Formats: sequence, structure tokens, C-alpha cells
Amino acid sequence: MRNRKRLPGFISGARTRVRGYFIATVLLGALPAVKGNTTPAVLFQQTKITVTGKVTDDKGGALPGVTVQVKGTQTAVVTDEAGAFSINLDNGNATLVFSAIGYANHEERVGGKTDLGTIALQPSKATALDEVVVIGYGTARKQDLTTAVVSVNSKDFIPGAVNNPMQLVDGKVAGVTVSQTAVGDPNAGVNLQVRGAGSFKSGNGPLVVIDGMPGGDLRNLSQQDIASITVLKDAGSAAIYGARGAGGVILVQTKRGRAGRVSLNYDGYIDHDVVAKKPEILSAQEFLEHKRDKDFGSVTNWYDALVRKNNMGQNHYLSASGGNENTQFRISGNYRTKEGIDIATDRKEYGLRANFLQKALDGILEIGGNFSYRTANEAYTNYGAFKQAVRLNPTIPVMDPNNPIMYNTLQGYDTYNPVQDLLTRISGAEQEYAVIDLNVKLHLTKDLNTVLNFTRQGHTMLKQEYWNAKSSESVVNGYIGRARIQNEKWVDYNLEWLANYSKKINDHDIQAVAGYNYQEFNNYGSWLQNRRFPSDYFEYNNIGQGNWGNGQPINMGDVMSSWKSKEQDISFLARAMYNYRQTYFLTLSGRYEGNTKFGPGNKWGFFPGVSVGWKLVNENFLKDNATINDLKLRFSYGGTGRNGFDRYIALAKYSPYGQYLNDAGQWVRVFGPGNNENPDLRWEKQIAYNLGVDFALWSSKLSGSLDFYYRKGRDLINDYLVPVPPYLHDRMFVNVGTQSNKGVELVLNWDVVRSGDFSYNTNFTASYNRTKMDQFSSDKFKADERTLYDLPSPGNPGPAFMLREGFDVGNFWGYRYAGVDDKGNILIWKDAKVGGEKIDATNQGQESDKAIIGNGMPKYEAAWGHTLGYKDLDLTLFFRGKFDYDILNLYQMYYGLQAEPGVNLLKDAYTRNGQIKSGKVITDYFLENGNYVRLDNLTLGWTKKMKENKARLGNFRVYATVRNVFTITKYSGIDPAAVNVTGLEPGIGSLDLYPTTRSYTLGLQLNF
Repeated sequence: MRNRKRLPGFISGARTRVRGYFIATVLLGALPAVKGNTTPAVLFQQTKITVTGKVTDDKGGALPGVTVQVKGTQTAVVTDEAGAFSINLDNGNATLVFSAIGYANHEERVGGKTDLGTIALQPSKATALDEVVVIGYGTARKQDLTTAVVSVNSKDFIPGAVNNPMQLVDGKVAGVTVSQTAVGDPNAGVNLQVRGAGSFKSGNGPLVVIDGMPGGDLRNLSQQDIASITVLKDAGSAAIYGARGAGGVILVQTKRGRAGRVSLNYDGYIDHDVVAKKPEILSAQEFLEHKRDKDFGSVTNWYDALVRKNNMGQNHYLSASGGNENTQFRISGNYRTKEGIDIATDRKEYGLRANFLQKALDGILEIGGNFSYRTANEAYTNYGAFKQAVRLNPTIPVMDPNNPIMYNTLQGYDTYNPVQDLLTRISGAEQEYAVIDLNVKLHLTKDLNTVLNFTRQGHTMLKQEYWNAKSSESVVNGYIGRARIQNEKWVDYNLEWLANYSKKINDHDIQAVAGYNYQEFNNYGSWLQNRRFPSDYFEYNNIGQGNWGNGQPINMGDVMSSWKSKEQDISFLARAMYNYRQTYFLTLSGRYEGNTKFGPGNKWGFFPGVSVGWKLVNENFLKDNATINDLKLRFSYGGTGRNGFDRYIALAKYSPYGQYLNDAGQWVRVFGPGNNENPDLRWEKQIAYNLGVDFALWSSKLSGSLDFYYRKGRDLINDYLVPVPPYLHDRMFVNVGTQSNKGVELVLNWDVVRSGDFSYNTNFTASYNRTKMDQFSSDKFKADERTLYDLPSPGNPGPAFMLREGFDVGNFWGYRYAGVDDKGNILIWKDAKVGGEKIDATNQGQESDKAIIGNGMPKYEAAWGHTLGYKDLDLTLFFRGKFDYDILNLYQMYYGLQAEPGVNLLKDAYTRNGQIKSGKVITDYFLENGNYVRLDNLTLGWTKKMKENKARLGNFRVYATVRNVFTITKYSGIDPAAVNVTGLEPGIGSLDLYPTTRSYTLGLQLNF
């Protein structure tokens, strides 16, 4: 026993670690056997060991991304995607601290064990506000935020196949509108808008930042690579992005490598689309019964002829990640193919993404990077083909009756064979995206570090088009083929140098960042075309063999062109965050930014931001409240800008003015002033205020936020009519006008049930927004209104929108419907006074009889999600909708009236609209309530958490998803959700409407 008491001193006094370890081993062999693990802890102080284990949630599910840190040191690792970890310890008696977002910290004493088995973490009591979110140039705990910032992690993304990453959060973030008019087209983009429209020519979309790169391209991402999507909605948070933050900022973070054993993950699915709803048009028999046009002897369903019924899509994704405390890596690759719902559209793409982090000099130096490459082969369609499918005579055959191997070439105003149009041409592009991002981080002191980051983002496009000998163009013009090739390249550079400071002194917590940013945007392009080829054999691959002019002189501008443009941006930025006792918060930010687009004396602008917060739950009067677990008030003010307009419009440009014959008898290209220069062109500026409250109640079962905002844009850039002379041209880009937005946003999360085998969680988001045009004029430039969106021929009904001072954006302009006369002519109210005199719209209607008749911008948007779990099964239902707005139904207006000559019509022309015999005019008769509620996503999944097995399979999950399950609406058109509701021209039910689809997805996820 004396030896055992003296053992610690004896070992600590040993001359070498090896000798001490040897003596301890010998002495331990002489000790009496004991039960359990009761060996004195001190015996492990000099022994290096490797400790492994697995971390799960309270239900036994693997938890990736858990930080495992040696208490009192900087040594830490992160669990892999199977929840496993491995950490090297110098001290076998160490204590490990396990921490993860949404879970209470857990401490585990090692006590010499090399395998800790399974560590189960318990959910924390305030998961919503403990979350760490990206805020731009850094991160912060959500409970420390003083601005309107919303982050959605990958586990909360809307499941199923998507064409654009923003569909993963559509409806998840209050105030963010994701509008996609062609969901079934895999090559189509989306229109994004945060808190309404705010500009004419400088763009109404948000700035997208991917892994710190402003201006990132969302099409360069695989949905499985995204770790989180964060939206900076107010100017207080977006001011640090300055000139491009007025439309909000979307921060996308991709998944990173983590310390731990190497883990492999597979995520794949197959999907299939069907047409959810078709226009109800006259059949061939009904067409003839109503004597719409002559009988050509066939029965053709043009719409069905354009639909690819056996379309399929597939997406395969594989990732590997791992490393240790000094080196982490992650590499992923995916392959995706998707056939559109129409017979022409196709998309094939594959991509690779890798990132690494290497620590050196005992963690003082960190070197990291991201590399990505993606290529996509796209085949495009023509949305106008579906307009033809609605209006064409259904007795016309697709193929030429006199030559069945040739298409039936149709001629006439706005008339063509849509099947021929899609199948006799090649229209597509090869897109390549490549990003290189390198960063070096140096820890100068415990509290101060500096980061140097360099990013190159490249995008090239080779667009290829060919109209073959069977195309309408070739048949009508009597030649074989026309080919066109366009090369375009975008290269962006970003250089950033930041300094980060963090210090906690008693109850004072300070975080600060300051830095310099340089960005350069380059665009190059050229195109050429030719026609009259010997055959279709080479298509666009031997373009020099054509004969454009057929022996006649040609204008070279008709066959080729090229261009180049460049933009530079320099910024100095800073932000300081301070809180006292986690109760009183203050954030200050600013960005001083210069851009080459503006006039010589107006290139620079300053964009400040300030916000404050008060966490009431930490005050004595609420500290021990059993009901209120978290409550914080916050207020923000900020200034942001916009610069999304065309380059060089502030400068004097020269444009071609035809050719003239010089004294030598040569034709020479002539150039002259191409615009009115404006050296006074300056930044659009937007000032915004936000008042918000964050809360958590009843053991944090119910949490959420409520925000009120107001923002005002001034010095809006627009092209105005100016007198000639003194100006050379009648239009000029100037800073005139103000516009304002105001709204309310609500977010609720309710953890309803979490007991035994059953769980149920629901979340709700809602927003209200109104956008008003405050002023059009200045002392120099006068205007009080402007019309927008001229409706197409035939008939030229006129503009659909009126933008007027003091009125909401999105107002429709037209007559007020007063019924029909005894001949079926549309009547309207004279001077737009309902109840007054009725006049004939077609023959007597004047501009003075028009008025604002509706508005196409939804005032309210809402989404309601439900997640249910029972044992290994989970069910997700996600509803969303838009309310209080109108849609101008052009289908009813153009194809719903009997007076439209020689075209097929909707059945409504003889039922719903049967009383109308005259032609179309813009009236509120064709305005419809756009309100809708849609079950947008239904997902059923089964997840099996595997025990240890030879295949090292961790989790196994299968799921099935249906998108666009059903829609409840009074709108008679195809789909209210397919109507664009962003920008200054919202709510137009277009004639060129791509089919709305219902999508079915079957997916498999494996984790090794």
C-alpha cells in the first residue's frame, strides 16, 4: 500500500516517459485484482491514447458535426456523418465536452477508456435561438443577432427533386418570394425577391453569396452540397454588402470536411413529371360544330403532341469526408439527367466539388480552399409552341398529307407548326462553371486573426443552334439549314483581406471585423451564323460551308459580332458587435464602396448600418419565468444600394450608323453618338428600418419571430424622355424617383409532441408587403406616371400596367366592365365611374375611361409545414399560398372570346364567356382572384439506423415525394403559382405558358 501511495510522485519523477510507463506497468501487475475500471486515474496522466466513440441524438440517430473537445484545451475533432469520432489524447484522464447546435452540452470523463461507446445528446431547451448562423463576413449565435436574419439548414430543406437550390427553401423564409413560371423545365431559372420590388433598372433580386463569393451562380451547386441557406433581409444586416444589398442578401454555405474517420455518403433519386392541368380547348369535333374554320381532315391534339409522357430524371451523388484535428477534407461528385415535360427539353450535368483545411504551426496557421467544376449540356424548348398548341386548328395534320416524311409547314401571322418547330432544330448550350477559392488564416493572438481570401469564378457558354432542311425557315426560304454558334465567357475575381477580433472581458463581449474587398467582373463574347448548306450532315459543326448571301453582297453585322465589357468594385468594410451580460446588444457596420459604372464624381458611396437588441429574458423580472424561455427585442437601421444596371450607360458611347460610300468607292462603316451620357449618374440608395421580436415559450416548445419593416429607395435609375435638342437622343438614364416598401413577417415553430415513438412538429411563416411608387419627378426631369407591359398582337389592346405617383406598384390599367349590349358587345363605364353611363368599349372607349382596376402583387404570402415521426417512419406535408392579388388571364382574353377569328378557343368561349360576341379589350372582366393554397410537398420516408455491420453501413433511408399535390383556387387559368409575381409587372397570366407539372420522386440515401 505504501508503494501505491508513493506511485504518483515516483512516476512523475522518472527521468523518461518510457521508464515511468514501464515501472507503472510492473507495479500494476503486482496489485490485487479489482472489479470494474477502478485503476487510479493518475496512472494515465503520462500515457497517450486514442479514444473513439459514437454520438447520437436522444432517439439513437447518428449526429454528424458534433464538436468533441478536450476540456480546457483547444484540441477538438468533429463527428463524421455516421456520428463517429476518434481523438488523440495526451492525458488518459481527460474530460471530453460534446457540443452541437440544438443540443445541450455533455461532458464525459475518459478515465483511461479507449472506446466510450455511444454518447446520447439531449435536445437543448432553446434550440431556435442557440443556433449559429452565417451573417456575412462571419458567424453569430442567433440569440446574439440584432437584425432580421433567417437561416435554413439542410435537414430542414424541402425534400424532393429541384431544378434550383432556392426551391429548397421556397416558403421557409417569410418575405422571400421564389417565383418560377416553368417548374417542369430543367433549364429554367427562378425569379427571387426579398421584401418586394424596389427598383426600375437596377434589379429587384437579392445578392447571392456562395462560400463568401459575392455574385455566386446557384446553377453551379448540387442541392446535396448545400449545408445552409441564410437570408439577410433588412438593411442593418445587408449594409455590410453595400451597393448590392438593397434587394437582400442570400448566403449559401456548402458542406465542409470534418475531423473523424472517413465517411462515405450516397444520395440518389429518380423522378418523373406529369402534366398537372391542361387548358380546356375545343376538340376537333367541337371546333367544326362551332364553325371556327375549315376542316383539313385530321384530328390533332396539338398540346398532347408536344408533351413527353415518358420523361425521366435521375440524380446520383457521392461524397467522402474525414480527417483529423489538423487536416480535414471533403470531396463530392454528382451526375444528373432530366428530361423536360416537352419533346425538346433535356439537361445532362455532372459536377465535382472539394474543400480542405490544413492547420500548421500548432494551429496558428490555417490554409483552406474550395474547388468546384460543373458542366451542363442543355437542350432548350420554345414556350411559344404551347401557345400554338392552344390556338391551332385541331383538324390540321402534323405531317404534310402530300409528303408524309415532311412536316406540314404552316404560314401566316403568328402561326407555325409547333411540333415542326421543336423537332427540326437544335437549340442548346454547353455550360461550364469553375470556382477556385483559396484562403489563409493566421492567428496573430488568442483574440485576433487575419484572413486573406482569393476567389476566381469562371463560367463559359457555347450556345449552338441549327435549323435543318425540314424546318419551316428552310422550307419557306428554299434552302438547307441555318447554323448559329455563340461563345460567351464570364470571369469574376474576388480578393478579400479581413481582420477578426473577439474578446470577452467579464460581462462584456466584443466581436469585430474589418477588411478590404476588390472585385472584377469580365464578360467576353462572339457569335457567327451561316445558312444554305450542302446538307444537314454537319449541322453547326462546319459553319464555313454555308452561303449566306447566295452570291450577293452581305452586311457582316448580319453574320457575326463580338463584344467585351468589364466592371470593377472596391470596398472597405467594418462591423463591430458588442453585448453586455448577454442582455444588451449593439451592432455597427459600414461599407465604403466604389464602382466603375457611375459618373466620374459619383463612383463612391457609404452604406452604414446600426442595430440594437434587448434580451428581456435575462432581466430580473423575467429571469425565472416558467413560461417565457427567451424574449428579445431588436431594432435596425441601414443604408444599402443597387448597381444591377447595364455597364457604360453613364459614359458617351458610339454605335454603328450604317455605311457610306467614300471617295475610293468603298463602303465604310459609320459610327456616331449612341446615347446621352450622364456624368451625374450615382448610386441608388435605400434606407430601411426593422423592428423585431424573437421569443421562445413553454420550455421552448413554441418559438418564433415577428418583424415590422419600412424601406425607402431614392435616386432610382431609369430611362426618361428628354427633349431633342439639346440632347442627341430622346431617352437618358438618370437618378429620379423614390419608392417605398412596408410589411410584416411572422415565423412560428411549434414542437407539439415528442414522446415515445411519436413526434410532431409544425412551422408557419406569413408575410405582408406593399410596394408604392412615391415619386417620379425631380426639378429637372418630369413625369408622374408610366405605362408598362404592352399586350401582344393581334389586336394590340395596349399597356397592362400603370405606374403612378402615390400608388402601389403592380396596378393593372384598363376599363371597368359593365356587361354586354343586346349584340354581345362589351360595355364599359364611361370615365370609369361605376353606375354611370355605359358605352361600347370597342367603338367608344377612350383613354380617359380607363382606371386602376386591380393589382398583381400578392399582399400576403404564407406557408405551413408539418413533420410527423413514428418509429422509423416520417411524414412531411408542406402547404404554401399567396393571397390578395389579381391575375390578368390572357388565355381568357385571347382564346376565350368567340370573336377571335380562325383560331381554336377555350371551351369557356361558349359557356362562361358565351354572352360576349365582340373582340378583346383590357377590362376587369379578365382579372381573376389569384388566391391559392397548395399542398406543395408530400414526403413519406423510412430511415433505418443500422447497428455495426461488416459493410459499415450507418443509416439507410428511402423516401417518396410528390410535389404539387393539389391546389385550391378560384383562378380559371392553368396554375396561379406559375404566374410571375415579382418585379414591376406582376400577375400576368402569360400566353407562352409552359405546362405546369406534378412531380414524383423516389430517393435512396446511404451512409457508411
